[in-house]
Amino acid sequence: MKSVFVTGAAGFVGRSVVARLAADGCAVTALSRSAAAPSAEGFRTVRGDLMIPDAWRAALRDADTVVHLAAAVGKADRAEFFRINRDGTALLLREAAAAGVRRFIFTSSIAAAYKDTKYYHYAHSKQAAEAVVRGEAVPWIIVRPTLVLGRGSAIGRRFRSLGAAPILPVFGTGRVRVQPVHVDDLAAVVAGLVRRDDLTGRTLEIGGPDIVTMEELLEKVHIAIHGRQPRSVHVPLGLLRRTLGALESISPALAPVTAGQFAAFCNDGVASDDASVLVPGRTFRDVAAMIAEMVADV
Repeated sequence: MKSVFVTGAAGFVGRSVVARLAADGCAVTALSRSAAAPSAEGFRTVRGDLMIPDAWRAALRDADTVVHLAAAVGKADRAEFFRINRDGTALLLREAAAAGVRRFIFTSSIAAAYKDTKYYHYAHSKQAAEAVVRGEAVPWIIVRPTLVLGRGSAIGRRFRSLGAAPILPVFGTGRVRVQPVHVDDLAAVVAGLVRRDDLTGRTLEIGGPDIVTMEELLEKVHIAIHGRQPRSVHVPLGLLRRTLGALESISPALAPVTAGQFAAFCNDGVASDDASVLVPGRTFRDVAAMIAEMVADV
């Protein structure tokens, strides 16, 4: 039986990954700061902070694999992104090496592959964390999910809000390509990697079966909500990002959203790997199914 230590277990992706690992017969220890952490047959929960190893060091000794999902996201400032995403990963890796862990699966982001990451501290911190993972002795696999959708997806709710507008706002040209992946499909891939010895040292980009432009995705959401083709307005990104960046430099609290969060409208978010070959026989959910779930997720 595989023994797996999972960080970020109460998060959007973490809940699906933990459930899938337990269903696959793994002995799962789920690290979470939240009282909402999962608790059921097949796994145990350890309450604690990633940055305070005394709370979870003993539990890590029982694991042969670490699945590292915990991350700072959203409106954190640069220092916090790097403290959690880079330094927290380095801390966990050192503890994993000392505990004799044999595999470290790090969930990064397709944002780490973006070319235009101006203002995007999250992407920079994930790039730095990947460098840390590659430099350690513990055998590793890096997973870069694309846009992750499913019930409870924060980004899915933001797209739903945009799609619900009477006039559809499209930031930038709308021509960048995206490849959404359902959270349960991503969980199936991550759980499958726990039993794979042939992918050590690989960086895997995981997306769903459909590639669409950002504008097409938003149009499909609008049609699913309103039943008609939208009237769209394109919002230039240059001035918007510069303004938000200036506000953040004064105080991050002044900006309603971060300049970095608009990087998804400036960069293709398409996976270089075919995720379906990693989970033979699984039918990955398409964009239409993900949008239907997104629209119903109120």
